[in-house]
Amino acid sequence: MTVELTGIEERELEFVVGRSTETGTFTHILQESCDQACRILHVYGTGGIGKSTYLRLCRSWSKQMDALFVLIDSNDFIHTEQGLVEAIFKHLSPGLTAVHSAPVHLDGLTQLIHGITSERRLVLAFDTFEEMPELESWLRDIFFPGLPNRTLLLFAGRHPLKGRWIVSPALRERICQLELHYLNPEDCSEYLQKCGIHHPALVEKLSDRTKGHPLSLSLAAAAYSPSSPAYGSDYFDDVIELWLREVPDPELRTLLDAASLLQLFHHELLAFIMDEEVSSKAFNRLISLSFVRKSERGWQLHDLLREYIRLRLQNRAPGLFKRLKQRAAQYYANSLLAAPYAEKDWEVSELFRYTGIEVARALMSGQEQQRTYYWETVTSSTLADAAAFANWRENHIEPISGVGVDPETGTSYAIEYSAEEIRQHIKPVDLSEVFALDPSSIKLLRDENGRAAALFVVIPMHSGTLPWLESDPLCSPYLASLTVEEKDKLKTLPERPAGWFMRCTYYSDLLNPAIRTAGIYLIYSYMFRGGILVSSPFGSEISRKVYRGFGFHTVEGATHINYDGVTPTPTYAVDTRGAKLQDFLERLFYRAGLTWQENDHQKPAAPAEPAQAEAAESAVDGEQLLTKREKEVVRLVLAGCSNSEVAKTLYISEITVKKHLISIYAKLGITKRIQLAQKFPS
Repeated sequence: MTVELTGIEERELEFVVGRSTETGTFTHILQESCDQACRILHVYGTGGIGKSTYLRLCRSWSKQMDALFVLIDSNDFIHTEQGLVEAIFKHLSPGLTAVHSAPVHLDGLTQLIHGITSERRLVLAFDTFEEMPELESWLRDIFFPGLPNRTLLLFAGRHPLKGRWIVSPALRERICQLELHYLNPEDCSEYLQKCGIHHPALVEKLSDRTKGHPLSLSLAAAAYSPSSPAYGSDYFDDVIELWLREVPDPELRTLLDAASLLQLFHHELLAFIMDEEVSSKAFNRLISLSFVRKSERGWQLHDLLREYIRLRLQNRAPGLFKRLKQRAAQYYANSLLAAPYAEKDWEVSELFRYTGIEVARALMSGQEQQRTYYWETVTSSTLADAAAFANWRENHIEPISGVGVDPETGTSYAIEYSAEEIRQHIKPVDLSEVFALDPSSIKLLRDENGRAAALFVVIPMHSGTLPWLESDPLCSPYLASLTVEEKDKLKTLPERPAGWFMRCTYYSDLLNPAIRTAGIYLIYSYMFRGGILVSSPFGSEISRKVYRGFGFHTVEGATHINYDGVTPTPTYAVDTRGAKLQDFLERLFYRAGLTWQENDHQKPAAPAEPAQAEAAESAVDGEQLLTKREKEVVRLVLAGCSNSEVAKTLYISEITVKKHLISIYAKLGITKRIQLAQKFPS
């Protein structure tokens, strides 16, 4: 059957120009090609070329052909295989997800997709595909082969698919790559006239100035409407100011400034970083602006507008900018402390937008190239790539001499390794054996062209890997230093490791700041997982500075000489289990020049005994222990609101309400709502 389009969707189709070929490609694949086999359509092009708009149009065309269209944005899920499985499952079966508390596995998702495609075609679209490189191997080698006929994977990214996507003839024949080009002068003229700009000279100038770049053309059309025919040399700034005409009063401008520091924002987060109450009315006005769009985890400003406002705020009000940055870092640190184990990857990635330590800034040299390099977990099809890189690294050894300087403090760190130190640092490991032990152990860093740039072997410590680790010359000294009780705590299930042992770290070019940055971020991602991270690199001055600077401590009784039989080599560890995670975060803030705000996240306290509770109540007013948001939650709970009603009133999730209540109960030494009423009888 034909699905009716909304008025906005119909109107949007009327503004599309110059995309007839692209339209035909999508409809042909969906109507004919994907009936014989699952297909991939990869749309690519530079930023602002219209990829997201093309996906929205594909959604409209899918509706016209009675196909189910699901759009997954890279900002809307945790970038793990499980995170993507859950995101797709949620979109395909929202009603079932609401009552489905158990984890969703790939088999369950595949079964659901088979059921859908037995009745209609299915399009799974992934926007900003270049922002999820760590999932490419899994999508290509595991997810895609299990999809049924009548399924179309639609990718939109900045670069064409390369490497293993096109090596296999069987896979290559399933893929169609479609580059979106700039609009030609005729298309530009048609678009501008659709926007109400008919003056020939102005149409020609705008077409020539934008060179047919769709986003620039759209911005120019907005700036030079019939009511403003004069062409300005800095039309983008004019367009920004035109957008900001929607924000006439100071209160809304203040909210916009704060939101510009955030990749994604919601009511609670915005109020937190501003450290003041944000009324529901003001927040609703903010999210109703034309350049704000809804996302899975909140709202987003238009990318170009966000960057413009953020830089302007940093230049005009550096003090305010620093305070907002401080609060944003604190929010995500608090979220990291409160989040369940499986949800921490998201908080870590957001926290790193605002924090960094001196030695890390020096090693990155202030030139981090985000998304230039990406880590992927090695699969059976890429294990040979990892082995080839390891072999190259082990047989191509040259001395390293360089320096990293912290741009904020001027502190320099020498990066000095002799050829002999590098040779001693390399302790080969059988990657096939490690892969069989635990496939998640091997991480391969690739550049934007798919070339290997680094290799980390980080082995989970659990009941299945301990026998192997006890026989490893680098890990066995650490395990031998533990008491029987400490070692027993490592005998966990494979699904929840007690920690990780960083067995080897191979870099193609240690003097490349972007590669070093990728390595630093991977190390910190393991530190934040609520376990023990252990490493025993060959003893050198730089390794001692780096590991101690990163917050590791030297493990007593775990020094060994197992690299060369002569050199004493320490073992380093960092433990972020339980309350130790907050201790580590506080050290991270300190090293980054940020101030940890203790009142924002109290360490969990054990419920007090009745006598102790009475004493505490008489000594300290319970309300003084609570944050502003927690006081709001208390007020609504005492008014008889359910968790759901509290969430709707405060524009936060029910999970956030539960987290607030856990914190409130811990601070007040209570366990039930009735005790809360006794604490606040008035």
